[in-house]
Amino acid sequence: MQDNRKLSREQLLNCLDFGKALTSELDPNRLLEQIMEKVSKLFPSENWSLLLLDEATQKLRFELSIDLDLALVEDFRLDLGQGAAGQCALKQQLLVLEDVTQYEFFDGKVDELSGYRTKSLVCVPVVFAGRTLGVLEMVNPKALDEESIALLTTVSDYLAIAMENTRRYRKLSDMAIRDSLTGLYNQRYLYRSLGALIEKCKAGGGCFSLIFMDIDDFKTVVDAEGHLNGSRTLQEIAQKIQGCLGDASFAVAYGGDEFVVVLPDTDSVHAAETARKIRESIKTATFLTRWSRSVQVTASFGVATFPDNARGIEELLSLADQAMFRVKNTGKDRVGLSLH
Repeated sequence: MQDNRKLSREQLLNCLDFGKALTSELDPNRLLEQIMEKVSKLFPSENWSLLLLDEATQKLRFELSIDLDLALVEDFRLDLGQGAAGQCALKQQLLVLEDVTQYEFFDGKVDELSGYRTKSLVCVPVVFAGRTLGVLEMVNPKALDEESIALLTTVSDYLAIAMENTRRYRKLSDMAIRDSLTGLYNQRYLYRSLGALIEKCKAGGGCFSLIFMDIDDFKTVVDAEGHLNGSRTLQEIAQKIQGCLGDASFAVAYGGDEFVVVLPDTDSVHAAETARKIRESIKTATFLTRWSRSVQVTASFGVATFPDNARGIEELLSLADQAMFRVKNTGKDRVGLSLH
């Protein structure tokens, strides 16, 4: 009995330490490292996992785990209500399954993928302000006593607060580098990223390209449709640009009706192909249909590449801008390459 009381004190101290660590951590990557370190000490089990709920799809996915190779469950998803974790997430209730074979809703797919044999299982909902964020899952825990379960519930409360804090932190951080109208990156992010790309190219070789683009005669759209619809048109154009880019590339709202696209590891030939793809996407689109309007626009493009055309940020942007203005002055609605 004394050993149990001693263990309880140790668990409580670990739990307090866990809470301090989580609530003081805002970086999501370091937060997950803290979770892996602390929970494994608090609750010994054969393995444990954190599943997060994707707000868009309303499906649970494995975010991190101890002693489970996440590569094996990379594509595994659980609907709300599916399996023990899905039941836990849906009902926002703690589930303690001392013998999983006694429960019809237990899903053995993960065991099939991983080679584990789940005998007992504890699922704890991670909930903040009534919203399910995920599920903490312990497989074959070494202790299923009430004391351990109570501490695990407390840990999930700490975790929910920490995850919400990091979400808000990411949102605030994102606001500093995003254009409020289009949602694209802003000039601050552009110059910071270009500096990093140049250093990377200087250190290891390689190249990257810029596309400078401007919407042709956009003033006529604003004059005909008004400023509000002009802003809406820019928002829809930004979506068209974004839809033409790969994961490594990004678009920037440079100012007014001007945009910059950054293409890492891309030479001028392939950059021109991307520019033509964006041009076609914009030219063939009809904008403002949601507001019972019908607006069509074109755009002019200039492409410049580092280090082929320029040796610095300002020169690179200037050359892409110049290439774009040559298109403007010779007919518009085309893609031009830097002549430097």
